Amino acid sequence: FLGLFALQHRGQESAGITVVTKNGQLITKKGEGLVAEVFRPDVLDALPGTASIGHVRYSTAGGGSEANVQPLTARIGGHPVALAHNGNIVNADDLREELEDAGTILHGTADTEIVLHLMARSQKPSFVDRFRDAMMRIEGAFTGLLLTQDTLVGYVDRFGYRPLVLGQGDQGWILASESCALDLVGARFVRDVRPGELVEIDLASQKLRSSLDQPSPRRARCVFEHIYFGRPDSRLWGMSSLVKRTELGAALAAESPAEADLVMAIPDSGVPIAMGYASASGLHYQMGLIRNHYVGRTFIEPAQITRNFRVKLKLNPVREIVSGKRLVVVDDSIVRGTTSKRIIEVLREAGAKEVHVRVGSPQVRFPCFYGIDTPKRRELLAQTMTLDEMRDFLGADSLAFLSKDSLVRVMGQGLDGEPQATSQWCIACFNGEYQDPYASRTMGMQDAPE
Repeated sequence: FLGLFALQHRGQESAGITVVTKNGQLITKKGEGLVAEVFRPDVLDALPGTASIGHVRYSTAGGGSEANVQPLTARIGGHPVALAHNGNIVNADDLREELEDAGTILHGTADTEIVLHLMARSQKPSFVDRFRDAMMRIEGAFTGLLLTQDTLVGYVDRFGYRPLVLGQGDQGWILASESCALDLVGARFVRDVRPGELVEIDLASQKLRSSLDQPSPRRARCVFEHIYFGRPDSRLWGMSSLVKRTELGAALAAESPAEADLVMAIPDSGVPIAMGYASASGLHYQMGLIRNHYVGRTFIEPAQITRNFRVKLKLNPVREIVSGKRLVVVDDSIVRGTTSKRIIEVLREAGAKEVHVRVGSPQVRFPCFYGIDTPKRRELLAQTMTLDEMRDFLGADSLAFLSKDSLVRVMGQGLDGEPQATSQWCIACFNGEYQDPYASRTMGMQDAPE
């Protein structure tokens, strides 16, 4: 529960926990809503156990129906298993068609269910081998946790798109998407799980075994994890997200200065970038927008109408700060542009004299197929408009994005303990260079006339 609470920013549609009881049963409680809403004290009291996995959902594939809430559970070979995963399987449609042609009945539409069926069809002797067998069949971004009656297994895809950290506390090993979850439960960070690595933990002895399955010579860490998705107090792949976002802001200030009175952020993910911009530019940083923290992240709301309404609920301008001022407004990214447009309108209504928008990442021109819910290519603002047209659409006095060269330069520094040659990132949403043919094919289908 505490680990999921720390990772609430990664998904706000639903939450679930599966525990192993002392007599080897698997009990699952899950539902739609925030962690604290789903796991009331009476629900937690009904989850006695010696080991567990949990998940917070942000639907990118399969939608947000109740059938897709994780962990997903099943009986394979007469024994219960539970599975949770982060990311997207880009060949999911091909695998789903293959399974259905073979007579498999799929209950949900999430990628995760496919893995369970691949495990059930595997002829390997153990659950761990079946899980590994399933991992070798899938393409795309996949960080997964498998829980059985006696084993906890973690896996990272061979490119390493999504983070998975290994920690150790007083009561045993811990696997989590970010290091901030370790902090909240008082565990120490041990290391990152490597691309293509399978980590197996025996629940009785707490003995840990590790194996590597065909890791790619090239890494493809999702750069959006540091730009937006990860919590600033997390260390992802050996680097502080807060430090990296601050460095991105400094690089942005060097590339795209503005004559202004102050720098302000679109909170929360834009705050470290804005602070880096202010420090490098010599301008004062001010809190021109106040965020209501009881409202979720608008980017990961599935419906546009919900996103628009939550902008009003979430952000309110401080008129005494912005009125009559020339503002540098810093955000981490612009995808659809509708949220940014509304925020600029709010600042104008509050009396802002000028609004100069600076973005701490390049223009998002291509959709992501690896677990970030960017829309179809034709819905991306930077794909349909020039820079000047975007500026006019947003209602800004000027608009500038961080260059791809600066992004790669900042992110290519400081990977602890790894040779510089492997310090590579997935920036496909910026340059359209995908790592697998499935994603390229899908994007080609998006470009075809309807």
